[in-house]
Amino acid sequence: MWTLRFVKLVLALSWLLGMGAAHADPSCWVASQPSFAFGTVTASAATDTTATVGFACQNDTGQTMYMNYCVYVYQGNEIAGYAPRYMTNWNGSQMAYNIYSDAGRSSIVGPPPGGGTYSSAAGVFVLPAGGGNVALNIPLYGRVPSGQSLAAGSYQANIYNSQVVWGMKSGNAPGSCNASSAKYTGVTNFYTQVTATYSSACAVSVTATDLDFGSASSLASAVDGAAAITMACPPSTAWKVGLSNGVNVTGTQRRMAGGTGDYIRYELYRDAARSLRWGNAAGTDTVDGSGNPGSAIPVYGRVPAQTNVAPGSYSDTITVTVTY
Repeated sequence: MWTLRFVKLVLALSWLLGMGAAHADPSCWVASQPSFAFGTVTASAATDTTATVGFACQNDTGQTMYMNYCVYVYQGNEIAGYAPRYMTNWNGSQMAYNIYSDAGRSSIVGPPPGGGTYSSAAGVFVLPAGGGNVALNIPLYGRVPSGQSLAAGSYQANIYNSQVVWGMKSGNAPGSCNASSAKYTGVTNFYTQVTATYSSACAVSVTATDLDFGSASSLASAVDGAAAITMACPPSTAWKVGLSNGVNVTGTQRRMAGGTGDYIRYELYRDAARSLRWGNAAGTDTVDGSGNPGSAIPVYGRVPAQTNVAPGSYSDTITVTVTY
């Protein structure tokens, strides 16, 4: 009886010692979801923002682990596509954008499981031995490109089933996030929301450097010239384009000033026949429309025949006003 009890006690002690020496596999999870908030965007310039995937791991193996990770981002739930991805205003209008792995916005992040024909946001991460959580913020870079003429308002995309894929081992990092040399591997999913507000503001620029009437040996007959105004407005935005009378006006007569104190009379028109004067009274002598004009709006100029003009260079400055 005494011998049997002694054997049972030794077996129990051996089992307990074995339990104390065991180590759990490492585990990883997404600690915070990325969110791309572009704020207010317009057609005139690209709008950039960044987001981070909060990624955390716990290493209870007793050894320093070297991880190789890859982040893959799925397409939007509402509208398919990767080049570009799209947000929607839920009323038929689509805003193009994309998500990149680099700050230069040159490498699109592709979908799981391997990125398709696109890249991933990848890197190497060291997990010290001894347990405890180790956190990493993985950056992603968003851009809404310029030149989009859209309905004003709020846009959104919801992206589900994106993934962080990882592989790790001791000694050095695996050759990739899914390399067969990894001792431990894992996949964790995350959700991303993308938001933007498209401004109803119109983007305006004068494409011609000047309305240049050129050189003339005399003004015995009229001299004509032309320039153009380009602009982009959201489709639902009505606009009116007006031109000031210049800085040398007398009454309502536009004039170019010379260095000698002399002036040359001229006018600007809305039509090629030069019969409709272009002014600044909204709805009366302005050019009116809505949305994107689709092409440059021409400005027709004419210097009428006149006498007693001293030779020299003459100029004036006109302000373009867009009302919407």
